[in-house]
Amino acid sequence: DGEKNDVKDEIGKENPDLPKGTEVEVDDKGNATITYPDGSKDTIPGSDLVRPTKDKDNYDPQGPKDPDDRVPVKDQDHLTDGEKNDVKDEIGKENPDLPKGTEVEVDDKGNATITYPDGSKDTIPGSDLVRQSKDADKITPKVPDTKVPVADPSHLTDSEKDQVKTNVTDANKDNLPSGSQITVGNDGTTTVTYPDGSKDTIPGSQLVTAKGNGNTTNSNVKVTPTNTNNKINKDNNSLGKNTANAKAGELPQTGETNDSQKLSVIGMALMGILGLFGLGKKRKKD
Repeated sequence: DGEKNDVKDEIGKENPDLPKGTEVEVDDKGNATITYPDGSKDTIPGSDLVRPTKDKDNYDPQGPKDPDDRVPVKDQDHLTDGEKNDVKDEIGKENPDLPKGTEVEVDDKGNATITYPDGSKDTIPGSDLVRQSKDADKITPKVPDTKVPVADPSHLTDSEKDQVKTNVTDANKDNLPSGSQITVGNDGTTTVTYPDGSKDTIPGSQLVTAKGNGNTTNSNVKVTPTNTNNKINKDNNSLGKNTANAKAGELPQTGETNDSQKLSVIGMALMGILGLFGLGKKRKKD
C-alpha cells in the first residue's frame, strides 16, 4: 500500500494539471487507472511507473554534519592521494551502515562516487566532504615540561597567567608561526590563536598545579606514594612483616613483650644467686 501511494504521489508530481476531483487507482503491478470528474479514464502501465528497488534507494550517504569535521586539504581543486584516502575514511565513519562490497571513489575536487554491490550509485559533493586546511590542522602546540605552581588553580593571578604564557611560549618557540597569539584563562586553560584565525587550546590541568602538591611535571609516569609499612626489618629480613609488632613492643617471633623478657632475665639471675647461697651453706655444714 505504501508503494501504491508513492506511485500516486509521483503521478501527481508529473501531472500537476490534472483537473480537481480526478481519482487515481494503482493495482498490484503498478498499473494506474486515472478517472476524471466526467467519468472518462486513462491508464498508465506499471512499467512506466515502477521499477525494482536498488541499493541506492535504501541509503542516503552523507558527509560530516559539522563543517569543521570535513577533511582539511591544501588545495580543494587538487587533492592528493592521501587526502582522497582521508575522505574515503571519513565517509566510512559517517555512514557505517553502507552494505558490504560498496566502493568509494574520490576525484581531485573531493567529490565522492559511491557504488553499491548491485551497481547503483550515489554521489556526495566535495563541498560536503572537504575544506581548506588551517594552521590548527597542521600544528599541535607542545605542552611545557613543568607546570606552574599556583595558589588557586581556578583563579590565577595576573603574574601566574604571565608565567603560564611564558612557559607555553618557550615550549613552542620553534613550533608556532609568527603572529600567533597566546592567551591564558582564569583556570590556566591556554588558547593559541594562529595568524589565519584558527585556534588550539591546552587544558589548564596540563599547565598549572596547586602549590604544595609536589606534582609540577608533565609526565606519563605516575608518582606512587611510599608505603611506610614496607620497610626492611633487619632482624628477620622480611618486608614490613613485624613493623606493627615492633611498635607494640612485641618480639618478632615469640610474641612476648620487651617487659616480659626483662622480668624473665631478672628472675633467672635471682635464681642463680639464691642457688649460690644455698650451695655455700651446704658446704659449711659438711
